[in-house]
Amino acid sequence: MLESRTRFKNPLDRFVKCLWHSAGEHRDWQRERILPTGSVDLVFKLQEDRPVQVFDPAGEKALSFSGATVSGAYSRHFALDTSRPVPTIGIHFHPGGAAPFLGVPAGELRNQHVSLQEFWGADALHIREQLMQVTSVSARFNLLEQALLNRLTELPRNYRAILYAAGLIRTSPSVSVKSVSESLGFSNQRLIRQFQNAVGLSPKLYCRIQRFQSVLDQIVSSEPISWVNVALDNGYYDQSHLIHDFREFTGVTPAEYRPVAPDRKNHMRTE
Repeated sequence: MLESRTRFKNPLDRFVKCLWHSAGEHRDWQRERILPTGSVDLVFKLQEDRPVQVFDPAGEKALSFSGATVSGAYSRHFALDTSRPVPTIGIHFHPGGAAPFLGVPAGELRNQHVSLQEFWGADALHIREQLMQVTSVSARFNLLEQALLNRLTELPRNYRAILYAAGLIRTSPSVSVKSVSESLGFSNQRLIRQFQNAVGLSPKLYCRIQRFQSVLDQIVSSEPISWVNVALDNGYYDQSHLIHDFREFTGVTPAEYRPVAPDRKNHMRTE
């Protein structure tokens, strides 16, 4: 069962999209493919004896993580081992929302999973211990909120402008990078540089991912589907353009996706 908290007081509401908690329910498949969202997650494993395995897109190279992990903004899918369910709790940031809490540019985390201890030191272990000592999901969420408030530093100059740009692209993924730059009074190069530092992806790639996410929203909620209309509704040149991007981000075609995305649009069973 997945539980979440999505409403936060200022200032966390600008940075955090949701807190989530999974009891580690059994899956009938061995691996789950995680699709790119343009966001960063912090994940705390709440059981000592079960490391989490993360696989590259080819499904061959695996990394094992115990404790707490930072999942950077991904430009591609990756896979998780779901054969041994693990209770977990996590923070899903708004795009651009994680960097102020980690103290490093988000671009340094692109397509990577890194131990949270690299950024929070012993605090990462202490917070995880606290999370494991309480059993109420609400109390665990409260602990995470306080941990974030304790880590929030003064925002760099122009950071709010980049958060605004990320939000603008998220709601209008077909917008051009040039028009976003002009709305902020930035040059294209300045926007690209600061956007990569804050979000972890270039504005152009981020636009593509948000457009892909818009497609997922449309196809999981509509039946039957006209792929030509889906492509045109979301700013693709044609159906071939849609299929190309969809395959790049998921590893499958749009038609192949629907039967293997059981309950959450960014999670696909693969085995």
